Amino acid sequence: MLDLKAIRSKLSKQWQRLAWHRAWLEGTLSFPYQIKVARLSDKQLLHDFALCQRQLRQLSNELAAAKDVTLIEQEFQFSTMGRQRLPVAIEFANMEALARFLGQLQSWRHFVTDCQLIAQRFPELNAWLPQAVATIGKYSGRWPQLLVVCGYLTANPRSGLYIRQLDISGVDSKFIEAYKPILKTLLDQLLPATAIDDNFNSLKEHGFEKRYGLNYEQPRVHFRLLDPALASELGGLDELSIPLSAFSKLDLLLDRVFITENKVNGLAFPPVRNALVIFGLGYGVQMLQQVPWLTRCRLHYWGDIDTHGFAILSQLRGYFPQAQSLLMDSDTLVHCRPLWGVETKPHAAAQLPHLNEPEQLLYQQLKQHPWQANLRLEQERIPFSLLQAALANLP
Repeated sequence: MLDLKAIRSKLSKQWQRLAWHRAWLEGTLSFPYQIKVARLSDKQLLHDFALCQRQLRQLSNELAAAKDVTLIEQEFQFSTMGRQRLPVAIEFANMEALARFLGQLQSWRHFVTDCQLIAQRFPELNAWLPQAVATIGKYSGRWPQLLVVCGYLTANPRSGLYIRQLDISGVDSKFIEAYKPILKTLLDQLLPATAIDDNFNSLKEHGFEKRYGLNYEQPRVHFRLLDPALASELGGLDELSIPLSAFSKLDLLLDRVFITENKVNGLAFPPVRNALVIFGLGYGVQMLQQVPWLTRCRLHYWGDIDTHGFAILSQLRGYFPQAQSLLMDSDTLVHCRPLWGVETKPHAAAQLPHLNEPEQLLYQQLKQHPWQANLRLEQERIPFSLLQAALANLP
């Protein structure tokens, strides 16, 4: 009836919707604000008069101690209980009074301070603030550092530096790494279009650095030169791990490139004239699409005979249609029957788009389990003699 806890709960739900925060930012917040108190009926007063009086005293006492909060009362004439003075509303003189009543005074003051700080540092964000009320609260206490980072990056766009190299007072590289999502939101509004690369919208795989022209640790390609004549052009080095950008610029007289997942397979791969072998990429073969000279080579992918092995082959062939599978056929599978294992989590796709007919058939058989459930033949279990024979029979 006159339960202050219920009144506070109702107002708390309104507070959580952040409408008051948005209204304050938009300049439409109006005070004093009143919340109505449910009017007691003649019947309630008659049957629960003692309870009503106790609740009324408690309500009056609690609100009397609250700053800038007033209990609005009005006299009513009841047929049974006669003239009674009862509360009709609770009035809050200002936003701080309402926040204090809800136990949110500190968070409200932080919100106001943060908004003022943002608007003062970057007036161009004023239109964004009402749309970002939840975001402002989410990063409470972090806005001074966030704005300093934005100030540096807007003053030094597309610097080509590593995040670790950014000399920003009071901010370290771990802070920037941790707050990339909100920094992206802010920088997209603060930077000119010429300073943003819209080809990179995701934060995955160093998307933040790519979008804003920062340097980053590039993925590396681990490979072996299978021809001693090629190795001599690199001072005798035959095994290398180099950044993808450097690999994409290699200028070697290559006829073939082999790709295999297993590292030992790559290290033990037999000599092949004018060829190299890449290993250890897995689904990371997607990065090879950034290597233009691979389109001029004969590509051979040697993966596990399981659903994921064929999924990687299909992915690679999507970038390089000329790619051929190596030792990923039914003859190899049957020959190595004693070496079969189990694939713990098969690939979910019912079909793969870039397999040829024999590969697609074998993929379907692996999905349908005619031999055993979740059959897998790992590439490192295949006898080395089969690899040598397959290489000897390459056209």
